[in-house]
Amino acid sequence: MVEFYTLVVYVLVYIGLFLLSFYLISFFRSSRIHRPLMAHDLSVSIIIPAYNEASCIERTIKSALALDYPRNKLEIIVVDDGSRDKTYSIAKRYASQIVKVFTKPNGGKGSALNYGIAHAHGEIIVSMDADTFAERFALQKLVALFYHPDVMSVTSAMGVYKPKTIWQRVQHIEYYLSLFLRKTFAGVNAIYITPGAFSAYRKVFFDKYGGYDENNITEDLEIALRIQSHDYIIENAPQASFYTIAPASFRELLVQRRRWYT
Repeated sequence: MVEFYTLVVYVLVYIGLFLLSFYLISFFRSSRIHRPLMAHDLSVSIIIPAYNEASCIERTIKSALALDYPRNKLEIIVVDDGSRDKTYSIAKRYASQIVKVFTKPNGGKGSALNYGIAHAHGEIIVSMDADTFAERFALQKLVALFYHPDVMSVTSAMGVYKPKTIWQRVQHIEYYLSLFLRKTFAGVNAIYITPGAFSAYRKVFFDKYGGYDENNITEDLEIALRIQSHDYIIENAPQASFYTIAPASFRELLVQRRRWYT
């Protein structure tokens, strides 16, 4: 029994030293790179794919319009992916020189994002889920981390919008724990997923390597791994905060996570 406890102690010490080494390497490597806090020198196209999002699409568009960014360098593209509710008609109310609203037959999120990219003119493409709300300076903080041509994507900090149920509160804690891990992974350029809710990309990557994989059920995971496979950098902006509406019930959460892990 004593030998068993000794083995457990050695294993835990090994894991602790391994994690400590990883975090220290990540911290010192990250601290050597100068990262500006905010910038607005690049033109940006925010793409909002939407399918049956009548309950929240208006709030999301307003959130995008409230972002502090030069209007001559910003366009918002809403792509209605064949919704069966009033998503398109609600979004159409906000059509303007900045907000462009399109509708297309249902083809999935990857298809809607690719449709938006095809109509985008910005140097930076931002994917923004239709149930996402960003804080005012989030976009400037994202753009600031495109400090090098090899930075092809920047992820942000995701939280749960007004968590109420126990399942939403659990996810709220989970998301904040993942922020720490994503920042740590960024230190050694090992981010393996760029959440579709509010992540930014250089448009030249899509022009050169193609758009989202429309046959992949987790298109944000596939695009991140493709960026990594070409030896580009994926950065993280933990100060760029946004919030998403999380599944409120166990069944909704189960369906979401089953899709993710499949």
